[in-house]
Amino acid sequence: MNLIKGLRRDIKVAAEVERDTVSLGSLSSTESCHDSGEEDLGEEEEELELDTKQKHSLTIRVQKKILGKTFTKTLIGLIDEDTGIILNTLYQLLKEHTGQPDKAKKIIKYLIRFLIKVGVFFKNNAFNDAEMILFSEFKAKYRTTALTFISFYEVNYTYDRELLVDYFGCVFDLLRNLIKRHISPKSLDRLNVVQDIMKDGSLLDALFDYDNMETGLSRHLGVICCKLKNLIDDEKI
Repeated sequence: MNLIKGLRRDIKVAAEVERDTVSLGSLSSTESCHDSGEEDLGEEEEELELDTKQKHSLTIRVQKKILGKTFTKTLIGLIDEDTGIILNTLYQLLKEHTGQPDKAKKIIKYLIRFLIKVGVFFKNNAFNDAEMILFSEFKAKYRTTALTFISFYEVNYTYDRELLVDYFGCVFDLLRNLIKRHISPKSLDRLNVVQDIMKDGSLLDALFDYDNMETGLSRHLGVICCKLKNLIDDEKI
């Protein structure tokens, strides 16, 4: 199953949603957005608990509704091709590692949500000065982790599980501190779920099995690292 391909349906609707969202940015921040009549969307609904006095708060609340109600239709405008391929590959990797396709899909959808949320918050200037410092630290650590990941792939037998687990931990800790003011406790719990699997030593050991690079989980490394390098070269990481 191509997870991202399935989520990228209806590109025309996605473009229209994005244009409508941007146009709402010109509305006064004093206008209200009532949620009392909103339907229960279960896991597709995300609570972005923002201070109503924040600049562009109305725009962010509207985008929250879009992420909840048309989540799968908005991904095409928010996730580039290389990232989409990485997410697809991660899905296949997690599905094989856990033996649970539904769990793998849920983890990837959680990860996608957090990627989109950071973009929405940054785009709408929701981060305060302290959070912008965290944002810079997060990007730097994310880049360092990606470069380290690629290096372990390109140079045989250099994989260091403890170092990589530590790097992933730092990335998620910075992400948590960056967005915790803006999201619900339930969303933070979901972030923990993603962090736990990304720091799974048994998963990383299987992924960096240099003696079986053509079989097992290791066969996915080449695709992931190739696309990570593209993102780095394009300065998207």
